[in-house]
Amino acid sequence: MNIPTIGGTRGIFEIFVPGVFLLINIGGVIYFSPFMDQPSRAMLVSTLGNPGVSLVVAICFGYLLGVLLRLLSVDTPDSLSAGWLKLFFGNAKVGKNQYRLFVTETFPYFGWMEEVSQSYLLPEVTQFYKRVWGKRKHSHLNKQFFNFSKIIIASADERSSNEIYAAEALTRYIAGMFYSLCFSSLLIIVVITAELFSSQNPAGFIVTLLGYLLATLTIIRNFRRIRIKEVEVVFAASFKNKHLFEQEFENVPK
Repeated sequence: MNIPTIGGTRGIFEIFVPGVFLLINIGGVIYFSPFMDQPSRAMLVSTLGNPGVSLVVAICFGYLLGVLLRLLSVDTPDSLSAGWLKLFFGNAKVGKNQYRLFVTETFPYFGWMEEVSQSYLLPEVTQFYKRVWGKRKHSHLNKQFFNFSKIIIASADERSSNEIYAAEALTRYIAGMFYSLCFSSLLIIVVITAELFSSQNPAGFIVTLLGYLLATLTIIRNFRRIRIKEVEVVFAASFKNKHLFEQEFENVPK
């Protein structure tokens, strides 16, 4: 059986899974809501107990919710992650009220890639950065160049392209789960509040909420690092295929 993979040509999990996760939480909140009577719960179970109906609902509404989550900005969890690193990651600080580029820059972190190439990589990699990426360091169009580079590489190097899109899909998947967890947590808070007002015990929902908040915090702690890895993969693939950017080299003054 040919199962779609994240980042593959038929990859849908970075959209489908966060959407289905949110859909399940919406269904769970509706089912366990104190405002839901027993006959309505029985009808809901009877309807969704049919595997065919459940599959159709999951595909249609789960994918729809996943697409809507996909439309939300990836920069929000990225900014939250950068803020977390500023507060709690010791290596992020270089002086009083001064921080390293990997927590102050915005995507696609061209300045940080310059520091990485100069401090940790080979001299020829640094030269490649200066001739190609460095020229767009301060441009407001560096995102466009970043995406352009991915397309150019995809046209000539299938293996590198797979690595690029797998890294991008992982970022998108985690961003989708971040928003899915946030919306699910809000729904659970509403149910907990309703159950407290109706004198019911919301212990199960509280445990679930704590688990979701912990997962959300874990994403915030690590999201910036994961997105930087995505950029590093694209940069490495660009260097590997530097012949595709030969025109850039020719235009650089000697």
